[in-house]
Amino acid sequence: MGSQEIQRRRPVRIRRADMKRGQRMKVAFAMFRFCLYGMVGISSEIFFYNLVRVSRDVPVLGSLFQFQWRVDDRLGLNAIWDTPAVTAYGQCSLWMFFIYAIACFFFVEPVFRWMLYQHASLRAAVYGVGILLFEGFSGLVLERLTGYRIWYYGDAGAIMGQMTSLYILPIWMVTGLIAEFIYRELMDPDLMAALESPLPATPEETEASFQLMR
Repeated sequence: MGSQEIQRRRPVRIRRADMKRGQRMKVAFAMFRFCLYGMVGISSEIFFYNLVRVSRDVPVLGSLFQFQWRVDDRLGLNAIWDTPAVTAYGQCSLWMFFIYAIACFFFVEPVFRWMLYQHASLRAAVYGVGILLFEGFSGLVLERLTGYRIWYYGDAGAIMGQMTSLYILPIWMVTGLIAEFIYRELMDPDLMAALESPLPATPEETEASFQLMR
């Protein structure tokens, strides 16, 4: 293929951020973040059961885990707190996928963009209070929807119909910062530049592009 022919067939470059293709990419990336938050939340909750069991026996760490995180007694699932730590057992309702995903996608992300230049401790406080309130509200909604308390708190700090607890506020503050870190890494400029890099429209144009780069 001669150089003149390559020039005549010079590929038309399309940016992923342009027009319909760009919109599809934005939606796909948003769905990816939503699903990632949900999956990370579920796996973290399973891990969290083990962290709580172990930490409650440590003098200093025990003060951070005074909340009594329970499941509807009719389900017979609260015995998990009595399992040996060596078994590494945890549990999680699939409803939590949506709870974690919604909290991170619709709350943590916007708050991070809004408070980008504020101190991390201030953002953590906002995350903690916001997630705490969302936990209480969503717990009530799920109880009305399913007829079961997917979770509840049996400690002195329990509020909002026992669907959340003031004792767990520090945990939600840390959770918000972890979600913020994930979002910040996903929105790295290099990653976003790669997502919006020019693409040839057809296989023939791809081959022509490789030829032109030589």
